[in-house]
Amino acid sequence: MAKEKIQAGSKASAFCSYGELASELMSKKYRSLYLLTGEEEYLIDRAVLALERSCVAKGFEEIDSYVADFSSSTLLPDQLYELIATPPFMSEKRFLVLKNTGLFAAKSPENAELSAKYAKILADIPSFSCVVMIEDKIDKRKKTLLEASAKSGILVQVDKQSADSLCKWIVSSLARKDIKITQDAANSMIDRAESKMRVISSEIEKITLYALNKKCMNITLTEIDAICIPDIRGSIFQMTDAIGQRNSDKALRVLDSLISLKEPIPKIRFMLSRHIRQLICAKEIGQQDLLIKTLKVVPFVARNLISQSKYFQMDELIKLYYACSASDYAVKTGKMEDRLSLETLLVRAGKKRKNALV
Repeated sequence: MAKEKIQAGSKASAFCSYGELASELMSKKYRSLYLLTGEEEYLIDRAVLALERSCVAKGFEEIDSYVADFSSSTLLPDQLYELIATPPFMSEKRFLVLKNTGLFAAKSPENAELSAKYAKILADIPSFSCVVMIEDKIDKRKKTLLEASAKSGILVQVDKQSADSLCKWIVSSLARKDIKITQDAANSMIDRAESKMRVISSEIEKITLYALNKKCMNITLTEIDAICIPDIRGSIFQMTDAIGQRNSDKALRVLDSLISLKEPIPKIRFMLSRHIRQLICAKEIGQQDLLIKTLKVVPFVARNLISQSKYFQMDELIKLYYACSASDYAVKTGKMEDRLSLETLLVRAGKKRKNALV
């Protein structure tokens, strides 16, 4: 991934990718400060674990490590200085993990003077300290603090991995146990987990145990359907197929199946609404490669979206999308019971009249 500049002409370091961070750690190049942000918590946790192992002597984690979450409190400058200025007891470095300090948020720090205090501390972290700051949100206009952080360390954007990368990860992880998996099965795992590596990791463990116990060393969609988390998106595809075919009975049967699997109705409605929004994009874009890039979905999902969008006219999809919102509003305002509102939506959507959703 290309590095993203904080601002054109800025002297601050760029945000690098997780791959670049991993390369540094493999080459045993360590910094005093790591500022991490992004969606993929699994990779952030792996980076934190690798750094702790490199800094802290085994058995002294409780003494030479410190972890704190400031989501509901404020990290004051004096407190920050005291934390990073405290030397390790039995390890090479003292390891600090500071989560959600809010220092890089849009409205923090409150003034330039306070910002300068934090910047001075972050720019001059002692060599005996390794500080990892994990932030949900970073305002990249915070040049003073970001430039100070870059002097001591590295800024890392840890985004969700591409479908290709995740597929290779699944294949290689299973190959270590001599287990093979088909491309469709791997893609299905990624889609079911919504590309979340923590969920995929759990499914890999499940498949490994199943394969070794059953002596089933070739994993296909059949095995994925049998042992992995339910394919909710697949069910939503079936439901929308039924709507496109004007088959309300089939759409209701799919809904019943999802409810029997204990899937919450608000979640089903949300996923149906999201799916309709993706169909609108597929209808407008019409090209698989561009749709993959735009929606960040795996290839077979993009292919199915384009295929399914042909069932509908654009105005029908837009009406259906608004109908999902109206259904949600009816429930939240107490005008209709949750399940009934969704069933009513599916019945109306399945009618042949184009104005059925109006």
